Amino acid sequence: MASTPLPTKILESSRIAPLPGTTPDHASLPFTYFDIFWINLPPVERLFFYRYPHPTTHFLSSLLPSLKSSLSLALKTYYPLAGGFRQIPGTDDSLELYYVEGDAVPFTVAECSGQFEDLASYHERDVSQLECLVPVLPRQEELQPLLAVQVTIFPGEGIVIGTSVHHTACDGTSSMQFMHAWAETCLSGSSVSSPVPIFDRSLISDPSNNYSFFYNHVQSLLKSVREGTIPALENSELVLATFTLRQEHIQRLKQLVLAKADQSKTSFHCSTIVVAFAYIWTGFVRAKRIDNSSRVSLGIAADFRARIQPPLPKEYFGNCVGFCIATANVADLVQDDGVFVAAEAVGKAIDQLIERLKVVRKWFDEYASLRGTPILSVAGSPKFKVYDVDFGLGKPSKVEIISATKTGAMSVAESRDQQGGIEIGIAFPKDEMDYFKKYFFDGLKNLSE
Repeated sequence: MASTPLPTKILESSRIAPLPGTTPDHASLPFTYFDIFWINLPPVERLFFYRYPHPTTHFLSSLLPSLKSSLSLALKTYYPLAGGFRQIPGTDDSLELYYVEGDAVPFTVAECSGQFEDLASYHERDVSQLECLVPVLPRQEELQPLLAVQVTIFPGEGIVIGTSVHHTACDGTSSMQFMHAWAETCLSGSSVSSPVPIFDRSLISDPSNNYSFFYNHVQSLLKSVREGTIPALENSELVLATFTLRQEHIQRLKQLVLAKADQSKTSFHCSTIVVAFAYIWTGFVRAKRIDNSSRVSLGIAADFRARIQPPLPKEYFGNCVGFCIATANVADLVQDDGVFVAAEAVGKAIDQLIERLKVVRKWFDEYASLRGTPILSVAGSPKFKVYDVDFGLGKPSKVEIISATKTGAMSVAESRDQQGGIEIGIAFPKDEMDYFKKYFFDGLKNLSE
């Protein structure tokens, strides 16, 4: 049975625009095929929890003005996020990010009387109770907004800064660069000089016109995106928990996987994320009690900035993310050496990332072929350094990607407290979560023996 929603009161609804006179009168960033590929995904929703032992009155008079003014300053540089996306007038198949001076970001201030420490914890929490902290990204027919922000105060306990970002605006690398810039601006009180985002879409070469091919594939999705009818997982019965793999756990997993690879006379990419994904994937399959005769997949997003030709600068703002798919038989994943089987599948899939740029037109068919089959995907990255987003309150006590619970993904970040470790957030119905927890912690105990 779904839990009771947290008592939340909206204190203020406003809009934050870039600092006047600091942006172009208008700007257009045409979509690339990397942008349009992700158009069917719901907004990426992140929550940053910070301890803040002050009453609401102190927050409203002290911290809130700084958050607003620094957001306005950050948007001076990241002004496309204040705009929206639309079909270019007079065209049949061209989409763009479009900004006009005066465009602004929806900004909501709320107060919640829930238990902050419980919501910011690592143990399981009802997803439905976290959703009141997520800002609503308005849906508009002519110009779809790209970013919404909500700041929720828990009097005497903490605050939560929530963001919703439309995936057509940018990928995780770019959105987290924006969050770091906003936080650093709040700390310093002035605009951060670097890194300066690069908006030049001509940097992505498209001699084969992959854009038009992708556009034709998403035509049926465009109406659904605008009307909000893209299906998402039902969250009312899900619980979310975060699990930490310490550096020593990861090293031990690598040792076991590499030893088995040597015995099997095989080799593949074996990194921290490979063994972490493999360990979680095998637990996911067991928790879901998927039939042994089935074949399952793990979808892995990858930053292609350094992989495409010519390579993109790391400051490129937009989408430059592709994906690879690891597949395996359930019967193999649930055996004693299941983590090795999973790691081999993941490692070999990552080994093929460069080759996947040669077959981008097959991505939609691959994606479509997975519908109706058991699949786990990945959101986030340890490289995003989410725990370095400091608005003057210290590092976050917790960071969550709530949208991952709607798409069937595990969220991944660097460990907050364990150098070299990884945090994985994952949601299940309660009975499946109990099964997954037992697998996860029993496995770690065995690694230590």
